Amino acid sequence: MDDLKILRSKNIYTACSPELTDGYVVVRGRRIEAVVPAEDRDSHPAFKSRADALDCGEAFIMPAFNDYHVHMALAAMMEYFGTIRATACEEEAAKILFEKNKDKDPAKWILGGAWDHFVWPGQKLPSKDTLDRYFPNTPVFSLNKECHGAWLNSAALKRFGIAKDTPDPPHGSYFRDADGEPTGYVHELAVAPMLSEIFSEVTDDEIGDYIKAFAETANRLGIASVADLPLHKILREGGYRAFCAKYPPSLRIHFSVAMFDDDKRISALSEEFDGEIIRFNGVKDFLDGTPMGYTGYLTQPYADRPGFVSEPIIPREALFERVRALDEKGVRIRLHCCGDGAVRLALDAFEHAGKRNGLRDLRHAIEHIEVISPEDVGRFAKLGVIASVQPEHNPRTHFATHPFHHLIGAERMRYAWAFRSIAETGAHLAFGTDYPVVEFTPFKGLFRAVNRLTNELEPIGGFNPAERLSMHESLRNYTFGSAFAAGRESELGTLEAGKLADIAILERNPFEVASDRDALFGMEALATMMNGEFVFER
Repeated sequence: MDDLKILRSKNIYTACSPELTDGYVVVRGRRIEAVVPAEDRDSHPAFKSRADALDCGEAFIMPAFNDYHVHMALAAMMEYFGTIRATACEEEAAKILFEKNKDKDPAKWILGGAWDHFVWPGQKLPSKDTLDRYFPNTPVFSLNKECHGAWLNSAALKRFGIAKDTPDPPHGSYFRDADGEPTGYVHELAVAPMLSEIFSEVTDDEIGDYIKAFAETANRLGIASVADLPLHKILREGGYRAFCAKYPPSLRIHFSVAMFDDDKRISALSEEFDGEIIRFNGVKDFLDGTPMGYTGYLTQPYADRPGFVSEPIIPREALFERVRALDEKGVRIRLHCCGDGAVRLALDAFEHAGKRNGLRDLRHAIEHIEVISPEDVGRFAKLGVIASVQPEHNPRTHFATHPFHHLIGAERMRYAWAFRSIAETGAHLAFGTDYPVVEFTPFKGLFRAVNRLTNELEPIGGFNPAERLSMHESLRNYTFGSAFAAGRESELGTLEAGKLADIAILERNPFEVASDRDALFGMEALATMMNGEFVFER
């Protein structure tokens, strides 16, 4: 019975309830045959043919994590050239990029990033001059942590033809100094065409290799499924084909393409990618940017910019018509909405489509929901819209100086990252990271969702403590919630008989360390199984 595997643990979490089982997970082939309590061992037929089991002791056995919001190719490329997430200043960030890439071809792009100027002295945006000292000739394109802005050196600006007299693109900006010269920082939709041009030089085979490296990282974290989303339209399905052709399956990928892609292409992709490993998951687009960049679309003016609410990236009429047309064809839609104005606009669009086409269980989603108006909270459940949220977007450092205080003000802070308020209406939540915007680990997200604390354990009692979730709710959102959002709850997300055997084994029980920052931040997976096969073992 070579296709039979039995896992033994005192702490088995099925995600069906917060109760843990002391017993066994029986896996036959690709599927879970049963979760057997220890006292029922002798009566289960599997133990008549196989007496031995992999004894995990008190390790925590659970459904594998399903990260419902990542940007794979971009993240892998950024990792290759170096992440500069944990840097204390602009100079340090440039120096780390140089040390990581000093031996690379000087004619090729340097693409490392994930920097955060909000934790640098004075929260000052970086300048091309600093990069020029380290890279006088090599072009550098370094995305910030939100991936809505980029830091370029003079060589990169020259490659793109950006000079003093270059006009800003629609919904984008080339930041300039007092003399009108580009500073090297570009913002929002100024970023997209640059990325497209750079990405066009990467082959499908290279992307397949990037995905393989990405999958290995995911498996080390207990992740067996992800939802891959286009960021600035950076996504190429040829990379999935190359990945599947070159490597054994180790990660399920549910991918979306840009919402305004050609209808024939959308239809063709939905027909081609409908398997257990790679599956087309609909379309995604941006309705706004982020409040931190004053591009989040708000219902009321920014607290520090009277009269200014920003504006939606997609005009209301165009949005309504595209959402209606795609909804009519049964295409799942995901909309990036950070500001409460964008959230309301997306809900209005989904409601309009439902009135025209009839409400159906398509599981459209709104991404991020950094701020929401209280009158819109109940509309998710009413319309059947998924709240696809990323707990690690909560304030992570320096709570007292977090930009939201002066951007949106105290009243709206109450409805920032309002997870419990949305969940209590009966709406479904799906958890993800938004990697590479934040680190690719579910464990920091669990800490943030349960405790609402920064890395410095601030503020006392947690940020909006009424919005805290339990560990069970948080784990379930990261497993079943994401499977439900992808329409795969009958196959994935819980440890139940008949489901695909995607399983994570953690070194510690998250329930026991739910409020222990160091224990959760340092958590490791001991093993990850996908389709009944171990794809990672520590």
